Amino acid sequence: MLVLTGLAYLFTFMQPAGASGTVLVELSSAGGDRLAPTTVKLGPKTLNVAGDAPRAPKVKEAARLSLPPGTYRLTVGGVPQPAALTVADNQVQPILLVVSRARVAPGGVYAGSENFNLGLSEAGGQKQPVADFDLMDQDGRPYSRDSMLGRDTVVAAFHTTCRETCPLYTGLMFELRRNAPEARLVEVTTDPGTDTPAVLAAYRQQIGADWTFATGSTDAIAAFWAPFGVQPSTGDSHTSALVLVDAHGYVRAAYVGVPDVGGKLPGALEAQLDAAGRQLLAGHGEGWGAPQVLQSLRTLVTAGSEPTGSQAAEFRLPTLTGDTVSLEELRGRTVVLNFWWSGCAPCRTEMPMLQRFADQHPQAALLLVDSSDGPQAAQTFVSSLGIRAPVLMDSGGATMASYHVAYFPTTVVVGPDGVVRFQHAGPVDEAALSLEVSSLSAG
Repeated sequence: MLVLTGLAYLFTFMQPAGASGTVLVELSSAGGDRLAPTTVKLGPKTLNVAGDAPRAPKVKEAARLSLPPGTYRLTVGGVPQPAALTVADNQVQPILLVVSRARVAPGGVYAGSENFNLGLSEAGGQKQPVADFDLMDQDGRPYSRDSMLGRDTVVAAFHTTCRETCPLYTGLMFELRRNAPEARLVEVTTDPGTDTPAVLAAYRQQIGADWTFATGSTDAIAAFWAPFGVQPSTGDSHTSALVLVDAHGYVRAAYVGVPDVGGKLPGALEAQLDAAGRQLLAGHGEGWGAPQVLQSLRTLVTAGSEPTGSQAAEFRLPTLTGDTVSLEELRGRTVVLNFWWSGCAPCRTEMPMLQRFADQHPQAALLLVDSSDGPQAAQTFVSSLGIRAPVLMDSGGATMASYHVAYFPTTVVVGPDGVVRFQHAGPVDEAALSLEVSSLSAG
């Protein structure tokens, strides 16, 4: 990195006299805020920036400067940023600072035009941040949300005594380590009672892994995995998931089910498999593996990885009443899909609002898609809240995966033409949902 930086400055000095580019420092926030005086250092220049940070997607210019063309390291508030900023002659490069509680939010520095747009998308609520959590790694050191900032992170659910899917997920992590060494890899247990730091450290050494393995209290593990539809488990039959978190701490993609690892595993992992696990290994999973995850990693910098504007994925799913519902039979109506599960506390809070919305907008079809529960748990959940909207059982999560759902709850609006018009991870705002559906109905 020092060599590259030196070359960048050499390139700067070789530019024609008078060549320069412009850097704009812009402020924004999730709900309206004000930045206290903060130092921004870009190469040889140091600025003090402060001021109002309007609610995203609005921005306010806090500073601008001219720099000779070149690549510059960036430091904000005394914290060096992992990505450099490249300045070109007669071009403008933005730096977005997302403000929270009068300071730049952790992970809230977005340098360059692509990152700038991503920052507005994330600050504007189009993506869901990882909730704060309190875990520990295999060495007993604290592991929190801040530990995931600065680099794209792949998080896998596993536990050391699993003999079926978990060794396959760990095998996938070995593939990612070889092909994406810049990504941070983390495996978080679903069995904290067994997987103490000492157990994780021994397991890590046994299989020859060099990434982080994390555990915590029973409550902390349950809270960490709940937004992703994963329940704590000690057995071989359990929900498996792989989650991608971008360098700014936002959930960007998820994969569920059995990965394809090419029918082979490192010897230490293959030895863990029982007969059912060996059958899963030979069966090549559910159509995704390292190539798909690597492609997702390559596109994390873009703001548009969700399928808004694309044709909605078709599905036909059973309901709790024994019927089936397909997207095709609803063509011509606006369809609101809400992905949820019974262990999701925000889902419980949001669900009555969705039922009220459905009652007030009979022109739209509300479908509640459960990818993590059995029929009994789903029925108990909706009955306790007086929910009457159809509940669809997405056993195995294929529909969830086809809509790129990475967080619960997630709401998707499909227009009468079958095109995805809106997708939001986390509890949806009732006014925004009503406006979206009303505009589609009016059109």
